[in-house]
Amino acid sequence: MKEKLVIREAAENDLGDLAEISKTTWDGDDYLESVSGGWVREDGFFVGEIDGRVVACGKISSMPGGVAWLEGLRVHKDFKGKGYGRALSDSILQTAVARKKKGEFKTIEFSTYISNLESISMAEQQGFKVSEMFHVVSMENPPLPEAAAKLRKVYPNTADFSIYPHHAPCGWKYISHRNKGSVQWMKNNAEFWQVQSGARFLAASRGQEISPLASSLKDIDGFVNGVFALAEKKRLDYLEVIVHDSHTEILAQLLESGFSYWENHGKANLPVYRLAEQR
Repeated sequence: MKEKLVIREAAENDLGDLAEISKTTWDGDDYLESVSGGWVREDGFFVGEIDGRVVACGKISSMPGGVAWLEGLRVHKDFKGKGYGRALSDSILQTAVARKKKGEFKTIEFSTYISNLESISMAEQQGFKVSEMFHVVSMENPPLPEAAAKLRKVYPNTADFSIYPHHAPCGWKYISHRNKGSVQWMKNNAEFWQVQSGARFLAASRGQEISPLASSLKDIDGFVNGVFALAEKKRLDYLEVIVHDSHTEILAQLLESGFSYWENHGKANLPVYRLAEQR
């Protein structure tokens, strides 16, 4: 008989169990442990426990423009396949929908990697539809930049995000950048850099997740060289670059420079989902 999953808000004393969940996710290369300490001090972080042990978690994050962003849905590997992830996901979604009805949110969104078939299947059954597509390409041990690219930090502005139709990437979160407060949110969650040739780009708070800004479309070589310069500056041995599906020239240059898809399929692999309006 399946044991009952008790769903409640996360607390400080859950951090040990959450760290164990993180270690069993994505072969241990997961961000949950690094953010859970902050999340337990925010509203909207939920856990599912069995006999006093936290075995699953998920988060509702408030984003500019009234967006409820769903993230961090995890189930410990020893408890997968028992329906706990679906139970927690449904509960969190119900909470987000209730808050939306109260006027706290306007839309409910999330993103995941394309091979996360279980989450995608759940989302589609819950009524989510793909809103936009992105590509993530990566590289281990990036080379030194071809030229000494001088980097300087800059402040973001609305024009920087004009190349993005709706969502601008910041790591694995996607911000509806035309909303009031979006630029400030980006400033709080990323670093913004410019190379001497003019290309500007952002690096999410973890540093290894980079995306182009508007000027990079006119200076693609400068952008790529700037990415390598940042890796050298921060001594990063791994990079991810997240690019909108429409930015084919930037993507082509990244692939020519040695970036690759995790599964070499060459197609957009980061869908952004939005809950369809109920009629």
